[in-house]
Amino acid sequence: IASIDPFGHLTTEAYSAYLDKGFDVRPTIAVTKAHIDLPECREAVRTGRLKPDGKILMPSGKSMCHKAAIEPVWYLPEIARRFGCTETHLRQSIFRMTNGMYPELITRPDIKIFLP
Repeated sequence: IASIDPFGHLTTEAYSAYLDKGFDVRPTIAVTKAHIDLPECREAVRTGRLKPDGKILMPSGKSMCHKAAIEPVWYLPEIARRFGCTETHLRQSIFRMTNGMYPELITRPDIKIFLP
């Protein structure tokens, strides 16, 4: 990761002009609603230490929230620059350290991104 795309969860809105031209632009961030059920919160609601508002904290003790999953996409030339090595050395090192799990690191030097 050299930087995070702040529009990674708004692919169709932010990159519609590129999508219309046939570019393969994929989301790098997924955002969804979630429910968190922590025993500590259930206990705090039961004993009255927390007061449910029915919007964020439910009477059951569950909390409503949003969660985001960020897909790591590494731009290899920039990462190599930051590590002070060549891109080839970085590719070979990742290939070795992952026991050859990603052969494209060696066989496809034209691909400048890596999705571990």
